[in-house]
Amino acid sequence: MKAAVTTVASPASPAPRAHIDPGVFVGDWTTTNQQTQGIARLIVRDVDGQLRVRAFGATPPSHCDWGEAPAAVFADGPHSSAPRAFTARFDLGFKEVSLQAKVKKGVLVVANFNRFSDESGRAPFFSREFFYRAPASESGR
Repeated sequence: MKAAVTTVASPASPAPRAHIDPGVFVGDWTTTNQQTQGIARLIVRDVDGQLRVRAFGATPPSHCDWGEAPAAVFADGPHSSAPRAFTARFDLGFKEVSLQAKVKKGVLVVANFNRFSDESGRAPFFSREFFYRAPASESGR
């Protein structure tokens, strides 16, 4: 039996991608769980249309700066420009962390996927954390 081959004409140049305004994610976000052993704070910035995420791990007595990573912003659907979520990745040397986040009812909901790379034998794990936007007076901490 012969396989059917369908040819699709492609445009001379690809259609431009819809701009997704990342503004809903921008801010200084603080965990709602003061006892967290994961992420204590996220600073999300829009730098010339590129979303950037700086994460701080909860390592008492202070926070451990994970650095800043670029984030990919996703729309609500393939024909939408409404922002829905973002992803970002951090390589901390001993583990890699992938974040997936969205804002729901003013709360930043972050799914964390953690995979250890230090040969410690620890299992990869998932956690979900919730963040509130810090008032402007707290942002300069």
